[in-house]
Formats: sequence, structure tokens, C-alpha cells
Amino acid sequence: MTVTLIGSPRKTSKEARLDKNRRIRESIKATKAKRKTQTCSTFDLKIVGNKLSHTQREALVRVFLEAKWLWNECIASGDPFSYKPRKTVLVKTKDGAMDEREYRVLGSQMKQSLVKTIRSNVKTLATLKKQGRKVGEVGFASEVKSLGLPQPETTYRIRGQKARMQNIPGWVRVRGVRQLEGWEQAKAVLTREADGWHLHVTCYMDKEEYRKRREAKKLAPMKNTVIGLDMGVKTAITCSDGTEYDVMVEETDRLKREQRKLSRKKKGSNNRQRNRMRIRRAYMKQQNRLDDTANKITAGLLRNEIVFMQDEQVKSWHRRYGRKIQHSILGRVKNRLIRHTGQVVVLSKWEPTTQLCPICGVKTRIPLRQRIYKCANCGYTAPRDIKAAQTMVWMGQSKYAEKIPLERGEYKPVENASESYADNLRMFSMRSAKQETVTASASR
Repeated sequence: MTVTLIGSPRKTSKEARLDKNRRIRESIKATKAKRKTQTCSTFDLKIVGNKLSHTQREALVRVFLEAKWLWNECIASGDPFSYKPRKTVLVKTKDGAMDEREYRVLGSQMKQSLVKTIRSNVKTLATLKKQGRKVGEVGFASEVKSLGLPQPETTYRIRGQKARMQNIPGWVRVRGVRQLEGWEQAKAVLTREADGWHLHVTCYMDKEEYRKRREAKKLAPMKNTVIGLDMGVKTAITCSDGTEYDVMVEETDRLKREQRKLSRKKKGSNNRQRNRMRIRRAYMKQQNRLDDTANKITAGLLRNEIVFMQDEQVKSWHRRYGRKIQHSILGRVKNRLIRHTGQVVVLSKWEPTTQLCPICGVKTRIPLRQRIYKCANCGYTAPRDIKAAQTMVWMGQSKYAEKIPLERGEYKPVENASESYADNLRMFSMRSAKQETVTASASR
């Protein structure tokens, strides 16, 4: 008995097909087992635009255009879960007519990845709806900005300083390949951004080898070091040792000028599109500065063996304080720290770290404008943010002791604030006026 594969003239026996499926299942199972002993990281490779040939540039523009056609046809079908990409696609023109066009660049793996993304989005919205959340629907797209390349050496490959992608003619020059040394390459994503095209490669490395690399670069955490972090609006991050980080990157004058020009451009015109790209590039530079600062601050904080922080609702702060939060690093640092579950212990957002007195245990409400904490019961005073960060350390070692990783077992749970802890708080309260801070500034 023979089975004809859809879309292929080849024929194979039933036994050969079953054997191939078995080998695929075993390979997937072995890969999942190996991934448990590895650490994951994603690296950004920039495609050098001025080294692209005319044919390559046309292909890169065309592949995202065809991706938009596929996305909209899948949504228009009404059932993304039964939709199967064809060799041609129906496109609605400006005059309302339907035109049938052929895929010339978009590869089969890219098509499957795009359809899988739509299905995943639909499932996510359905789950949120079951939870009682108000959700919309997956709609038509005016542009597609990312395409999946799931198989290394098949859908993409990297050799030296060049990369090759499915159905993109020739090799393209990329920057940042040295980051991949020693890493095992997995899936990649081709993206179109304001400054050109990027290739984001997901890689894996053995955890022990990764730890040795960090130690060699002096990035590994120092033993027996603990720190607490208090996030706020007036000062972005305050540490329990008195260090402060307050970074603001505001919109440049050029960006404001380009935004004013956009309102005068005719919708649908080429000038308006070029203006939009200039605005995107300006925003990208602003975000890159924030990302760079957040990465440096996070790396410095993770030099501590244990980091205690509270699950602050930064998104809700944005609705109240607006640009003060938008142009800061609060959300970036929080998201980067939460990923390191082996070092970071997150306290509940309901813990009264600001109100609780570490000496007598009485809660004292103080307004936001009051920067010095004073207990209404015992009269204990301390800088508001530093005291809150140190209270996180105390609570983390007592109420959240089970969340501390087992390899950090030297930190024993405590019932109340120790004498040395209370003395430490008094010391900070006495030198509050002379507190030495480290303020990182990246504003223009």
C-alpha cells in the first residue's frame, strides 16, 4: 500500500511513513529533555542594508507584502484553524476588485509560521474571554512586521558574517554574529523595523557553561549578598543600600517636529509614509537608549545573590503619571529581573512595605509627598524609599523564605527584625540628609 503526500509527487510505503513519524517524535522528545539543562537567549543580528543587491532588497520588501496578503486571506476565510495556504492568493485592490496573485518569495515554512501565529492569537483571546476579560478579535493587518524561520540550516543558515534565508536570493551581510559563538542555534525571526531588517536568533547553551562564561566576564553574583528594590515615581529605583537609579529619556525636539509635520501630510501619500518611518526611527533610538541603560542596571543588580522586589503595578502608574513612567526604565528593569527566578524573589503587591514599622510592627499611613517615614507608635524615622527596600529584605527572608532557591540556603528565615537589621535601619535614618546616591542620567 502506498500513500501519496499532498503537494509532492513522491510516494512512500506506510511502514516508511510510520517509521519517519516515530523518529520525529523521538527527536522532539530528546530535544525537550536537552532544553531542560540549557539556558535560552535571543540575539539580534542587523542586516546591512547598504550591502544588499537590488534583487535582495526587492525580495525582502516582497516577502512582507506577501505575508500581509496571506494574513488577510486567512482572516477573511472565517476559520483560521481549517485554513490551508495555497500557491495563489486573492488580494483586494484599491478599486474594490479581487485580484489573484502568486506567491513568489514567501516560503512554505513562513506560511505555516504565520498561520500558526494567527491561531495562537485566537486561542489567547478565547482564554482571556473565558476569564471574564473584555477582548476584541484578530483583524486584518495593514502590514506584517515579523516572519518565523523555524528550522536552522533549512529556513536560514549563518556562515561567517553572512546569512541566508528561505527564498531570499544569495547571502546577505549581517552584524552581530560574534554573539553566537558557543551557542546552539534554534529558530529565528525575520523582522522589518524602522532602521531596516533584523534577524532575531534564539540560541541555547548548557547552564554550567553559561555560568562559567558569566564568571569569566565578572557578571556572576557575589556570594552572601542580598539587596531589596523599591520602585517609585519620584525616584525610579531605590536600593536597600541607598543607591538610586533615576533614568529619563524624553522625546527629542526632532521627534516633536516630525510629529507636527505628520498632521499636515495627506493620508495615503508617499510623503506621509516617509514621515512615519522617520518618526519610527526616532522612537527606536529613544527605546534603544532606554534598553541599554536598563540592561546595564539589571546586570549590576544581578551581581547580588538574592534580589527582593515587590510586584509593582507599573502599567497602572502609567495611566496616572503618564510620561514620567513612559520615559523611565521601570517596566524594563522589572521584566528583566523577573526572568531570573533563581535569584529574584517577588513579593506580593499587597505587602505594606512602606507603612510597616520594622521596630514595633505597627502600620503608619503616610502621603506620597512625605519623603521621610515616621512611625506614629514608636517615633522611628527613616528615608521612605530606603526603608521600604530594606523592609522587603526582611519580609523576603521571613514570609517568603520558601521562594529563596535551595542553593541559597544560608539565608535562614527570621520571625522578627533582628537587632542588626534594626541598627542598620537606624544608621540609614541618621545619615538620610547625607545619603550618597548614584544617579544614572540619560536625558537630553
